[in-house]
Amino acid sequence: MKTQYLYSFFGTEIVPIESNQYLKAMKTLAIIILGMFFYTGISAQESGTQSGESSTRKIDMIKQHEAILAQQFNETKAIISNKSFVIQADYLSNQYGYRNFVNSDLNFIMVDSTEAVIQTGRNAGIGYNGVGGITTDGNITSWKVITNEKNKTLNVEMSVFSIIGYFNVMMYVSSDGSATATLTGNYAGSLTFSGKLVPLSESYAYKGRSL
Repeated sequence: MKTQYLYSFFGTEIVPIESNQYLKAMKTLAIIILGMFFYTGISAQESGTQSGESSTRKIDMIKQHEAILAQQFNETKAIISNKSFVIQADYLSNQYGYRNFVNSDLNFIMVDSTEAVIQTGRNAGIGYNGVGGITTDGNITSWKVITNEKNKTLNVEMSVFSIIGYFNVMMYVSSDGSATATLTGNYAGSLTFSGKLVPLSESYAYKGRSL
């Protein structure tokens, strides 16, 4: 009987076998090779499917995020348009960048139609207003809103005339209500209120005694 030689599938060792065994071995080897190609094809197809699903999920998440931002931006625009809101500060900073964390219920700029309230305060101390700082009421003499639809931001320029002087307020508000308001007045320097824009009806700001 003729002897055939077959290379080991996992190495280079030559194994002597009989011809009928050789045919069986070749058939088995062919099945193994076909199985490997089939598995590779399936894996590639599954990988492509998973990649497509991942891209679809990512696109859906981006669209959902953009929809949320658009809704928040519209709500923020409505609040500012109504001129009934409070910027409650989590911290105050001066023109040199020095920052102090503060009580947001006591440190704020309030807008109510044609009137504004500017207040600083602290938990300890009486101050001029009874809450450790200063409170002044004033009339809004100028008002301008610049809307950036692309970046979903708003800039508000406001002038306030009060008993202690004339103030310019520059507000920057993002779509989620994060806000800064920089106050300048009759004297050198500036004071920036950084915090959140809150509808007046939902604000817990505590107003002290006005000058």
